[in-house]
Amino acid sequence: MCVAALATTELAGTDVWIVRIGASDEVSVEMLARGEDRARYAQIVPPRRKRQFIFRRVALDYVLRQYVDDYRIERGAGGKPRVVTRGAPLYYSASSSADLCAVVVSQAPVGVDLEGRSQQVDINGICEKYVPQFAGMSEMWKNGRIARQLALCAWCRTESNVKLHGLTLHAVLFKREGGTEPQESEDIVISGADFVCVVSQHAHLGLNNIHHIAFDRVLERTS
Repeated sequence: MCVAALATTELAGTDVWIVRIGASDEVSVEMLARGEDRARYAQIVPPRRKRQFIFRRVALDYVLRQYVDDYRIERGAGGKPRVVTRGAPLYYSASSSADLCAVVVSQAPVGVDLEGRSQQVDINGICEKYVPQFAGMSEMWKNGRIARQLALCAWCRTESNVKLHGLTLHAVLFKREGGTEPQESEDIVISGADFVCVVSQHAHLGLNNIHHIAFDRVLERTS
């Protein structure tokens, strides 16, 4: 959740940008304009994670520049990022999974989480253990054909809510050990063929647009 300034695109509510990178799309460290990002990139070892890091940072910068002409990112308490520029406030949150990156921009504080459907994790078991909304469902729903869809939605809602309230996932999941439970939020679920995405806000502002773009379009803008 970050603050920026409205510049080139008018916004009256919330926009969602979902960027997809293709297997043949090339990335390089030269695409990272910020020294902080280059320093973090240098600490990453696996080539796949290096590629994903560049993809996420370039996609984020592309989206923010649809709304602001210039900005800088600062880190606040706990390392939480904050966009600093002049003008009216604009908030954003970002999430990524595999070859997808979601960036949400809004006039009010916002959180987002995106999860790919193909990831090989026991999302049902995780939600059964840690997410009260899922654990409280009837066995008919939890064991039914759409159980994984329900679990993905429940997990995304948990993570987006954590980002909205500026908490940590650890504090929320282990609230019985002194953690904090986030307040209620207004949530929007976006379900794609290979992903689930949840946007959380304190109050519903309305979803203006969902932009689906390929990373090669981002590269055309940044080249």
